[in-house]
Amino acid sequence: MKLQSLIVLLALITFLASCSNENYQHAIDQGMKELGQKNYHQAAIYFELALNEKEGDRDAASYFDQATNMERAKQAYKEKDYESAIKSLDVVINEQNGLKTVQDEAETLRKQIMEENNQTSSVEEKITFINELLKKNNMSEAEKELQHLQATISSNEILNVYESKVNELIKQIELATSEADENEQLSNSTNDEKEREKEREKEKKKESKQKSISYQHYTNERYGFSLKVPSNLKMAPPPTNGDGVRFYSEDFEVTAYGNHTNIISENETIETYYNEDLNSIPVNIAYKRLTANWYVLSYEQNGLITYKKFFFGNEVANTIIMTYPASEQSKYGSIVTHIIESFSSSAY
Repeated sequence: MKLQSLIVLLALITFLASCSNENYQHAIDQGMKELGQKNYHQAAIYFELALNEKEGDRDAASYFDQATNMERAKQAYKEKDYESAIKSLDVVINEQNGLKTVQDEAETLRKQIMEENNQTSSVEEKITFINELLKKNNMSEAEKELQHLQATISSNEILNVYESKVNELIKQIELATSEADENEQLSNSTNDEKEREKEREKEKKKESKQKSISYQHYTNERYGFSLKVPSNLKMAPPPTNGDGVRFYSEDFEVTAYGNHTNIISENETIETYYNEDLNSIPVNIAYKRLTANWYVLSYEQNGLITYKKFFFGNEVANTIIMTYPASEQSKYGSIVTHIIESFSSSAY
């Protein structure tokens, strides 16, 4: 009777052990399947079940640690916590009894994160450097650095999160840059205080004369830009496509129009248009200025002064061009300034 009971007990133990082995292997197999689909969280659950079936099993413990840390790395990477992500990946890679395929995936992700971390660190350093230039009032150098930074960010989707910071820097530069810089081509002031005083007197006379001139308002329905021009100017028949307008008198002309960007060629920048204009002008340019989203060119050709300002945006661009006799600079200089100040661009 005792022998019979012992046989039954051994059979029961064997059966339970067999069931435990089957449950263990099933959990391992399911965990491997989830790993293959990169479902690390679910894989970790299965490997934990395998550990429950075989407590202290080396393989199940290693696979569980790999799956758990891969999931942590993915979450940290999603939150841009590169340091935590790399630490978790290093655990996966250095797991002595771990799966080679998972270690290879961890190596690949680690390289990707390191590259992105280097790129974002470089952008952060560049932004800090530009802010230092602004504090030193070095606007020209800050503009150059900002243009390079914009090009870097626009060509890399990962860095799009910095667009708001770049836009803020643009605003700071525009606010810090005096409007007097744009009007330098309208005057030949020197450092001599007496000459500057004469120029101020001239400006007062111009302002007084400007107040006596009435202006008419124009808005382009297709591209949305607007401006004010002297009421005595005639408006030419608008083009059939409605892209712009031309106002004129006997010796003064204003042309304004809009166009879509990135149509003729992809990845256009403001430099694309700026360099094209520079190459097309056959005479020396008296005044030129390039910023992050607009530029100005002014030159004299065949006795006529041409003043052009171009506004660049991601979807559209606006252009305004004014021409008048060089001999009438004193007459039209302040009018040009007034029109430019009234121009409202739809490009940005």
